[in-house]
Order: sequence, then C-alpha cells, then structure tokens
Amino acid sequence: MSSASLSSDDAGVCRVSGALGFDTVTQLPASLPGDGDVVADLSAVERVDSAGLALLLEWVRTARARGRSVVFQGVPGQLSAIARVSGVDEILALDQNTPSDTGGRA
Repeated sequence: MSSASLSSDDAGVCRVSGALGFDTVTQLPASLPGDGDVVADLSAVERVDSAGLALLLEWVRTARARGRSVVFQGVPGQLSAIARVSGVDEILALDQNTPSDTGGRA
C-alpha cells in the first residue's frame, strides 16, 4: 500500500510527499497546520488522482474560511492536468505555479 505524509516547518511551508490517492488521502489532515498563510510544497508527490485533488480543494476551502491562503509550489504535471480537465486549476491557482514539464499525464 502506498503512503502519503505531511511535514511542516517554522516558516509555514508544508511538504507533501508520497501518493495522493483514494487509498492515502485519509492519512493526511483535512486542513493544513498553522495560523497564517501556507505554502504547500508538492514536489515530492509521486502520484495523484481525483481524491488527492479533492483534498487540495478542501485545504483551500478550509484556509479561505479561516481568512488564510494556500500557495502550491512544485506542482506535478499529473496534478496540473487533472485540475485543468476538472476545471479547478484556477481555484487552486496552479496555472502560475506549475512547472514547465508536463510529465505524468492524467
């Protein structure tokens, strides 16, 4: 079974690693830690599906409800493609944070 993990540092950067999928998203919290704005580094995400995308949307929704923002960095091409096809890339603000390579297509 794959796994997913989340670690954070004092600067408010949360690093997500592993697979973000149906069988792993329950291993991660429904909201990101901290009280201020958050940078979520996704560069170590190996695989993502629609359940992983739903988790990221929940992080954004929860953060906005608390007056916070989430900025995604190191967005894998696979996630960018799924978000674009689903019509939520602008909600996640992935368009300006997506790396130029589009490897790992959905």
